[in-house]
Amino acid sequence: MAPGLISLVLGGLGGIGIMWSWAGTSFPIKLEVTQHFYLMIAGFFAALIGNELLNVLSMEWSGRQAGGITLALYAALLWALLAGTVAGAAWLSSAAYLAMLLVLITYSRTYLKPSKMGFRPSAYNYLIVASLAASIALYITAWIGGGDLGVAMLIFPVSMIYAVMARDIALVTGRRPARERLGVLAFLLLVASFAMWTFGIVEAAGALLAASGAASILFSGVAQYARREKLFSYVKIWSAYLWLMAAGLILFLGAPTLWRDVATHALALGFIFNIVFGVDVILIDMIATQMQKRIVVKPRRGVPILEVVTFLLLNVGMLARAGYAYAYTPSLAVVSGPLVGIAIVAFLLYTQRRLMQLSA
Repeated sequence: MAPGLISLVLGGLGGIGIMWSWAGTSFPIKLEVTQHFYLMIAGFFAALIGNELLNVLSMEWSGRQAGGITLALYAALLWALLAGTVAGAAWLSSAAYLAMLLVLITYSRTYLKPSKMGFRPSAYNYLIVASLAASIALYITAWIGGGDLGVAMLIFPVSMIYAVMARDIALVTGRRPARERLGVLAFLLLVASFAMWTFGIVEAAGALLAASGAASILFSGVAQYARREKLFSYVKIWSAYLWLMAAGLILFLGAPTLWRDVATHALALGFIFNIVFGVDVILIDMIATQMQKRIVVKPRRGVPILEVVTFLLLNVGMLARAGYAYAYTPSLAVVSGPLVGIAIVAFLLYTQRRLMQLSA
């Protein structure tokens, strides 16, 4: 996971530098926008998702991790992507990213077989494979057809969140989603939205994105079931969906460039990280794999103050980004990135500390 965490730090600092340049303020680390999204999407998010698919979820479903050769190949591709992106070699970054997706989709056939307990694949399993297939198809199409590569790449983590939520949302609601077809519909609307957005059909993409969010809310059950002990998780998940719907609205209204940047980060930061903050099993899995220890998670009472702080920092930082797009106030551009960055790093450190306390 080292290349993923390095990508997070470099990509995050590079993103801060980009925003500071808008405000006319200098920053020691300067990256191009292309380098920023390769580091964040193909570096950090791909490391996170790769660990899930090749290690944790694989162990849960099939009783084994991916083979040593597969894991070594994926790690080597992550390092190649990191090196290529830092060096400005777009061809290497692109080739490594596509190869990583091919490794994942090749291994994902594991999820189309019965589990070690004899369970048949559910919508969650098929959505994992569909997410990878859509990510590969849209990236290749964008590369050949001159589409927006950043948007084409963003479908990978967003659609994978849709897939994993089909399983993990039950940790919050206490109920497994019953209407799987509605979840599939939400996923298909999401894919159609990103396909249109990639090739500049922005208004229609926004409408489909908002419709996808509405269908996903109905599928997840968060609008129907409320558990008092999980109330703060509900707040985070609803915040995630509000950012997703806001992104759809911004695109639907045909907003100018800065607002499209807000829409992009509403998905990449507001949607994804509020979901991760709300259902922190994904990050716990990532760190637990490195610890090589058995984790026993016990119920907690109340809401730790640090969780409240990280949630507020993330969302206030996102509001500051939107505020800059609206008012062009330089101070908002200066504070937005650091607030979000502190929230993410603090949550990572908090999660690691919590795992150390829970280790058996």
